[in-house]
Amino acid sequence: AITSFLPTITPPPHIIMAINNSILSILGFILSAYSVYVEHKVEQNLHDDNINPDEEFRALCDIDAIGASCSAVFQLPEGKMLSFSGLVPKDSALDIPNGILGMLFYTYVFIRCNMRSSELILLDRRLNAVVCSLALASSVFLARKLYIIKEICVVCLTTHVLNTTVFCRAILEVVKKQKDKVT
Repeated sequence: AITSFLPTITPPPHIIMAINNSILSILGFILSAYSVYVEHKVEQNLHDDNINPDEEFRALCDIDAIGASCSAVFQLPEGKMLSFSGLVPKDSALDIPNGILGMLFYTYVFIRCNMRSSELILLDRRLNAVVCSLALASSVFLARKLYIIKEICVVCLTTHVLNTTVFCRAILEVVKKQKDKVT
C-alpha cells in the first residue's frame, strides 16, 4: 500500500501529554466559566421580581429527563468552597464561586503544560502534584456531597473526571521523573 512508503512520525510522549493536558484544561476552563455564568443568571433571576416566567433562565445543564440540575447545585453553600470551609469570610471579595477557582486551576494547567523553561517554579512536578491533589480533594468532597443529596450535575461530574485525569497525569509525571533518576 501507499502508506507503507511514508515514514511513521510519532511525537515524543511529553508532547502528547502537553497536548492532552491542553485539551483537558481548555474543556475544564469552558465548563468552569459556564458554571459561573449559570450561577450568575440564577442569582439574577432570584433577585429580579419583574422577570417574565416565559423569559426565565434555563441552564443547558438542567436536564429533566435524567433529573440533572446544575443550577440548583451551584446555589448550595458548597458552591463557594472558600467560605464554606472557613478560609474566607462569607460575602467577602474572596468568597468566589467554585467555577472561578476552576478557571484559575485550568489556566494554571494550560500555562504549565505549554511552558518551555525548566527553571520556572510552575514546572516543578511536585508542586504540580500538590496543586492537582487539592483540585482532586475538592472534587472528591463535592462529588460526595452530590451523592449524599442525590443530585446529578453534569457539569460538576465532568469537571470531577477532568480533575481526576489531570491528577493521575501529574502523579505519573512525578513517578516517571523518580524512575528516571534511579536509572
